[in-house]
Amino acid sequence: MFSLDCSAASRRFTPLISVLLPARNAETSVRQAATSILNNTYRNLQLILIDDASTDHTATILKDLSKTDRRCLFLQNRQTRGISFCLNLALRYADGSLIARMDADDVSHPSRLQIQENFLKDNPQFDFVGTAANLIDRNYRYGLRRFMKQPSKDDLIVRNPFIHPTVLFRKDALLLVNGYKDTPFTRRCEDYDLFFRLYAAGCRGYNLPLPLLDYSETQNDASKHTARTRFNEFLVRFRGSIAIRKPIGCLKALKSLGAIFLPKKLYFKLKYSRKENQLFNTR
Repeated sequence: MFSLDCSAASRRFTPLISVLLPARNAETSVRQAATSILNNTYRNLQLILIDDASTDHTATILKDLSKTDRRCLFLQNRQTRGISFCLNLALRYADGSLIARMDADDVSHPSRLQIQENFLKDNPQFDFVGTAANLIDRNYRYGLRRFMKQPSKDDLIVRNPFIHPTVLFRKDALLLVNGYKDTPFTRRCEDYDLFFRLYAAGCRGYNLPLPLLDYSETQNDASKHTARTRFNEFLVRFRGSIAIRKPIGCLKALKSLGAIFLPKKLYFKLKYSRKENQLFNTR
């Protein structure tokens, strides 16, 4: 179902951090995203680039990157499979003992991986670490998102307290829970589902307060949240709350269904008023 750049795969290189970067039709942003990882001060890395059957020039860009930097590995799906499939595929080829996430429209700050690697090295009690992130809309910085440092199970049942593309995982933790769930019911909630399963398995995460990623999120755009994805979120929260033995979360999960009926203006007013969001400017 996919092809592999064998010349890249055969190179003898054992990184410490493997960065998973899936992309589909991201020709305008993916080079900058990938380059921001390759230019990190932490050099001992492997960047796994996965094209999910793009119809633009994304695959060409990723293939070129894999030819110019020996730390890159290019994978390509022959048909669209979705982000969970791409991440699990990349995880199979990941050589690092640490696994970082990166999205095709975000920008990693130069010191991000070094700071996160240092944290996990100094804090063995944590299995993954995220960071705060600048909120970016078409190169316009309009806010900051920063979650609590040590999210508890009580925090997890309220909302997803981690910014997925900022997270650095211990690979053993991801393997413990068999990676990402690739089902219709976790679409657009695959990260939230993952964090529930990690906490249920006894793993714990931490958030560094530093914004080490420019996170692309179009301001006041609700197009990613449909009735279907809201229902998926409800299922993930309901099942996850049971898994971590927090039954009160099953009631809190009803908020996901209620969000389907909220007027768009009210939804964003409530979203940006939450304590993890700090807005600098609005459009």
